[in-house]
Amino acid sequence: MSARRTGRLAQITIMAMLAGVGGCAPTATIEGEGEGELARLAEAGQWREIAEKNVGCSSRTEACAKEHAIKGDACLRLVIQQPVSASVDDKDTRKLLDCAEDAYRRALEASPSKSAPSRISYHGGLLLTLSERRNRLDARTKERKLDRENEKLLIAAQEARREVPDSGLGYLYGASAYVYRASLNPEGRARCNDLRQAEALLKRSPPQSRQLVDEELRISVLVKRELRESRCRSIRQL
Repeated sequence: MSARRTGRLAQITIMAMLAGVGGCAPTATIEGEGEGELARLAEAGQWREIAEKNVGCSSRTEACAKEHAIKGDACLRLVIQQPVSASVDDKDTRKLLDCAEDAYRRALEASPSKSAPSRISYHGGLLLTLSERRNRLDARTKERKLDRENEKLLIAAQEARREVPDSGLGYLYGASAYVYRASLNPEGRARCNDLRQAEALLKRSPPQSRQLVDEELRISVLVKRELRESRCRSIRQL
């Protein structure tokens, strides 16, 4: 199991997430903000134009958070439209990834209520962006950078589980990140520990959305196979 192979497999659910829970489609039209310029551009599918605009608001209001989320959605959509071969080393791809990550982080900062349902989509957008950044690292990238980008995803997944525990997103992306980290360790205790962490997250996860059930099953099967092939000992219950 290589890190590159693990990352590429995760891309199969991206377009499904855009149509469902990933954070992109839900913020294209905004309650109470239908006359806003970004909302109108989103309704028209003008993603490039949105990506090039500055979001001027900085208040801790849901309207401001949604403005940032619309920009994040636009930048992430443009990234996903890039060929699979487009690497982070490509200037435009890197700029769009930076745009999406910054916008989703700003949306989370601006959101006044940590219990707001919209935070699920903001976390989902950030997780998908960080996953895309990691998966698009060039094959020649040094392992230290691969690990660093994967750690960012691990941290973001942990934050999502803490803030929106009823969503399965943080569990699925956390499991994916642990499997990816295990792929960077060819053998040994660290590899088995990461695989067990992934297995535990999948077992604890709330039900996934319809769009992600197959991906959860795929990762679960992968984890079980890698645990077996790596000869990881089962943990006995006391």
